[in-house]
Amino acid sequence: MVEVKIPPHTIRTHPVTLECNYDLQGEALYSVKWYKDGREFYRYVPGDLPNAAQVFDLAGVYVDMIKSNDRQVSLSQVDLTSGGRYRCEVSAEGPAFQTVADHGNMQVVGECS
Repeated sequence: MVEVKIPPHTIRTHPVTLECNYDLQGEALYSVKWYKDGREFYRYVPGDLPNAAQVFDLAGVYVDMIKSNDRQVSLSQVDLTSGGRYRCEVSAEGPAFQTVADHGNMQVVGECS
């Protein structure tokens, strides 16, 4: 089971936290991957220590690595290109490698006056 918390609206230049709450029902975590509009931008694989987290360049996605982990991705700021569909995909360890995912949409608006 997985549930994401994506703010439906946010303001340009503000930081945003994307949450991914999951329950693997006793299975070990293999990976957590985040996608924006179908393109992967963040991967967390605890077995890949010390480099468990990886970020992939994607326009409008500015990941704050210090504040990001397997349960959340922190974006240091957003701009108008940051809006879109965000999906969190969680996979358990083998042999089954059960994968669950959830998504949410975020719209970015200009500064409030």
